[in-house]
Amino acid sequence: MEIHFTQPTEEFTINPPNLIFLQMSNTAGILKVVVVQGKRLVVRDFKTSDPYVKFKLGDQVAKTKVINSCLNPVWNEELTFSLTDSVGTLNLEVFDKDRFKADDKMGYAHVNIQPLVSAARLKQILKVSSGETTLRKVIPDSDNCLVRESCINCVDGEIVQELWLRLCGVESGEIELKLKLENPNPDSLSRSNFDVWRWVFV
Repeated sequence: MEIHFTQPTEEFTINPPNLIFLQMSNTAGILKVVVVQGKRLVVRDFKTSDPYVKFKLGDQVAKTKVINSCLNPVWNEELTFSLTDSVGTLNLEVFDKDRFKADDKMGYAHVNIQPLVSAARLKQILKVSSGETTLRKVIPDSDNCLVRESCINCVDGEIVQELWLRLCGVESGEIELKLKLENPNPDSLSRSNFDVWRWVFV
């Protein structure tokens, strides 16, 4: 027996044992990425570079403006993504803008979004709504690009993570980001219970 599910834009045909995977594409919330600044970026033009940062989350792509002739650029630019259950990694790559040839690569990095989602669920459980509370800490290791320990805080009800990322594939370069999770979906977050408690007791 097969079960048919119809949504406004598409139809699903699945077998009953696979019902658990139906909700994987649900929106978990809105991810705001504030690209604060870069430090000690590599030279790709004559003594300097014209850097910008390109982000990819699932099939969503966004990029910052170009900062001309600067190895320590300050963007202070906010980008917005729709966060889904099935997407756990935010990828970024820094480029040097060129007019007459392909843009030069200046390093890449990635951020695991799952700790942010788990912190949002923990906020629900603890019913944190005001003040500033540290929900968890993420330490640098071989699986991430963190320069130093990163805290995920609840600030007046908003989930915020500030972090410095080391760029890979180049001699030097760091990027400062601030991540904010807005309008988290309670139904989506409830499926992360195990992950929440696993991190609480570590």
